[in-house]
Amino acid sequence: MEKKFKKLDLNILQLVKKMINRKISIHLQDFPDLSFISENKDLIDDMDFVRIVCSSALSIRDNKNLRVRLPLSALTIIGKNSSRALNYKDIIADEVNVKNVFIEERFDEFAELKLQVNFKKIGAKYGSKIKEITSCVKENKWTQISSSEVEIASVKLVDDEFEIKLSSKIKDNEEFVLMPLATNDCLVKLDIKITKDLLDEGMSRDIIRAIQQARKDADLDVSDRINILIHSTDDNITNVIKKYDEYIKNNVLANSIEFQNEDIIAKQSKFYSKSSVEELKMIIGIKN
Repeated sequence: MEKKFKKLDLNILQLVKKMINRKISIHLQDFPDLSFISENKDLIDDMDFVRIVCSSALSIRDNKNLRVRLPLSALTIIGKNSSRALNYKDIIADEVNVKNVFIEERFDEFAELKLQVNFKKIGAKYGSKIKEITSCVKENKWTQISSSEVEIASVKLVDDEFEIKLSSKIKDNEEFVLMPLATNDCLVKLDIKITKDLLDEGMSRDIIRAIQQARKDADLDVSDRINILIHSTDDNITNVIKKYDEYIKNNVLANSIEFQNEDIIAKQSKFYSKSSVEELKMIIGIKN
């Protein structure tokens, strides 16, 4: 995997050299010829798969009202082709905000392939067999002959007369949610049980967001180091700040975080405001 990226980086470097060797402005140049960069189909297919996995997991989050800044414990990709995600576990974990990404090859325990018949399409063709076909669909009694042909109730359905879908065997619960992928060869299992530690870490990220917004409102340079004054009547906020003190300081370039009352913050700070993050009841002061 590393060699693939190194080869890609080398190609990009060659492209940059071609562009900067010219003596005229880049805005006046023709778009460079990219024919020397060979297409890496395996890499493209893998990244398409990763996007589908991430999109499915984020869809679960949205459906369950789990904001993206709230970390979750694990995401499991289940199916015979799931191993293709091994090289991209860190990307997936970062995109979906999960602590761990696991791979399972067999999905028999979690899902099964179901046949969906286009009865409008086959009604006139197999009128006398419709009742039997319906019964076989409910009992999942059918055989796939090829990607465009199945046999059911002693008749063969082809092309748009049917569709095969991966269907979950397990209903959503408080522990995890399953979502079959559109590829019908894998499904995503997202753990949605929220622990106190996950809640605290999620709140620490909300606090970081609020401080970063305060930095922006104060018109600070990205590299400016600051000292932070905080006032909050919410014990959860103060406890989380103490718990994640170093993590918060490292992310917002702060030398220190102090707890003060609102009057002191107003007097000592060059900039102070109420948190712009709705769920956080806190006042933020910034001083050099």
